[in-house]
Amino acid sequence: MRVSRQIELLDRLVGADTELPWGFGPQSMRNPAAAYTDADRFTREREILFRGRPQFVGLTGECAEPGGYITADLGGIPIAVVRQPDGSLRALVNACRHRGAPLLGGNGKGGMRRIVCPYHGWTYDNDGRLLNRPGSAGGFDDVAASCDLHRRAVAEKYGMIFVHPTSEAPFEVDTVLCGAEDELADYGLADYVHVETRVNSWKMNWKLFLDTFTEAYHIRWLHRTSIAPYFMCDLIFDAYGPHPRTIGLRKDVVEQLKTKPREEWRLLPFSTTQYFLVPNGLLVYQLDHIEVWKVTPHDAGSCTVSTSLFAPEPPTDDKTRAHWKRNLDILLDVTGREDFPLQERVQANLASGALPEVVYGRIEPALIHLHAAINREIGA
Repeated sequence: MRVSRQIELLDRLVGADTELPWGFGPQSMRNPAAAYTDADRFTREREILFRGRPQFVGLTGECAEPGGYITADLGGIPIAVVRQPDGSLRALVNACRHRGAPLLGGNGKGGMRRIVCPYHGWTYDNDGRLLNRPGSAGGFDDVAASCDLHRRAVAEKYGMIFVHPTSEAPFEVDTVLCGAEDELADYGLADYVHVETRVNSWKMNWKLFLDTFTEAYHIRWLHRTSIAPYFMCDLIFDAYGPHPRTIGLRKDVVEQLKTKPREEWRLLPFSTTQYFLVPNGLLVYQLDHIEVWKVTPHDAGSCTVSTSLFAPEPPTDDKTRAHWKRNLDILLDVTGREDFPLQERVQANLASGALPEVVYGRIEPALIHLHAAINREIGA
């Protein structure tokens, strides 16, 4: 984020009582409990939000070299994004044209020369063209239609990769980002190196994952013994189309407002900056690294969450590798021990039918914006 933008955002703290929430929205919102529990609504969300538009699948650093690939579940559709020899990307439906077996799993950093089905050995080029059906003895010669892998539209910009899970029609990343690209371009995301990804499953609605990061009101209670001593209880919030951007602030950020001239103020060394990529992604800049979170919903009450850490340069020794591992350990300890287990209990309470609705207060403007946008999109 450019320095002028950091100073502009810090101007919002001038005169605010930073011991209390200050960034209020215009009005509160009530959302039916069914928004988190209703199976029919979940079906609409999957079709409209997760299948009907481009989705975030990862950063350039996850498949920077030819033969590198990323796999993703986008609204239940299996996708593989493969780096081609010329540096371009190809997005393929990750299912063999023979009997539908999955072809690739996880991510590959590079060097893959062919895609080989583990079921019957059908072999494809990295661009999805069928090359060989070994051992078939001509048994498929009467299959007239092409058996190349199905393709999907893919676009890469600002070090970010997006795929449309149901369409081959080209799209623009700037259109997807709705203005957030002006800030995201400043981070140089294409230069970050993938260090590690961890995956966990949770018995909660996919939106509860996003809700976790939309407000800091909960910090002083839920995180009172972990991060509360260091962080403020409010966020700087802006919206880019449906995508909130929230900035969590360390308490010592205000000291520079008192002791330094305005042109020397800096935001990033004191902040956790979170870009929501609705519906499935969260990109976080934190001090010396990038975090990427992706949520894969399974039904109204369960989802899988992956967390990836990206460093500005490859770790070259045990000390550096231990540093990044420790960062990821701390991050997932807080969310895995405090945030998400509580959200699982929230999900169980909402599913009980005892609560007709939840309430988002003016103190939680990013939460209100997120759900208002989702409700508009699915016609709720």
